[in-house]
Amino acid sequence: MVAAWIGNGWHPALFRSEANSLGKMTEIIHPRIVLVEENVSISQSAFIDYSLSPFDYSIDEPNPQLIADWFVENQPFIDQSIAVRVSKMGKYEGMQSTRMQSEIGGLLYDKGWRIDLENPDIEIIIHYCGNPEKPIPPDSAELDHPIFVWGILSLSGPGGYSFQNRSATERPFFKPISLDPRLARAMVNLCYSSGSPPSYIIDPFCGTGGIAIESAMIGIPVYASDLDSVMVQGTIDNVAQIEFDGEITVQSCDAIKIHELLGEIHGAAHVFDPPYGRNSWTSGEGIQILKDTLTSLSFVSRGPMVMLLPINPEVVRLNPDLLNIESFSPFGAEPNEFKSILTKIDYEITFVHPIWVHRSLARALIRIDPC
Repeated sequence: MVAAWIGNGWHPALFRSEANSLGKMTEIIHPRIVLVEENVSISQSAFIDYSLSPFDYSIDEPNPQLIADWFVENQPFIDQSIAVRVSKMGKYEGMQSTRMQSEIGGLLYDKGWRIDLENPDIEIIIHYCGNPEKPIPPDSAELDHPIFVWGILSLSGPGGYSFQNRSATERPFFKPISLDPRLARAMVNLCYSSGSPPSYIIDPFCGTGGIAIESAMIGIPVYASDLDSVMVQGTIDNVAQIEFDGEITVQSCDAIKIHELLGEIHGAAHVFDPPYGRNSWTSGEGIQILKDTLTSLSFVSRGPMVMLLPINPEVVRLNPDLLNIESFSPFGAEPNEFKSILTKIDYEITFVHPIWVHRSLARALIRIDPC
């Protein structure tokens, strides 16, 4: 059944890529709302907040009677309680959410439905949607007009609290370079293809183990390695503190020689966040290590590669249009240099998502796939 997936507002474009990996996205109706062919589970997602199914939407503002009639038509009457939730998404003026909720609830109460705002059996969600507040970088999916979306809550994602409760700072081994758990989960999910996970995740720069932990927690076997033995032991210590279903192997290895250790692994994907310093987006050494690592990984598996790479923060802030598939390049290298690296291993960029951190740091989350 077709569903509407509602995304987190931190990085709408990243939400849409995750939705397209976990499901089969058919349409974007708002930067934070996409339609998918099938209402698959989103319990392991990073940026998908919840799913509406059935649902409807319009460019015309709905009145309470329309919503109540729609609900009655789509939901058979049984002895269950309901709650109506109305909220604003993005810039929208003039919304009277409390009045809308009360009027819809009153109409349905008159038809025999019980109201329970604390623990309802069914939740009716209505969104008044305008464009997001000026994001950095700008979002290409901006609206020409407001849109109104409503539906029945059918599935929920893990939510931000689940990631906050296992923050990297709470692990036995922590370093400032530790990857945020939510971003690490998104990177793992972005390896999915049409809803199917890879057979294995390979992280050749495991650091403190963020990607390995997120992969194992959703049941994907993972091979994590690092040249730094301190990081290897730290990852082992961190992994020991979690409950997981997947298989984890952690050991020391030079990323540019990982194919010599692993050989070929069919169906594996590669996910990594290479080490780099505060100002290393101009590091010549960084681009060379990346080149050699990509080459080595391509011998292990011809699967997707998802990586987080340093980029010029000024470009993200002032010229984000340059951060596209054709002109993207990390570590301050020329675009043709990065393209040449990908051409040699017969890969191409699938997407680029710039992530603004602060004036001195920006990163790009990219996925590359075999040509």
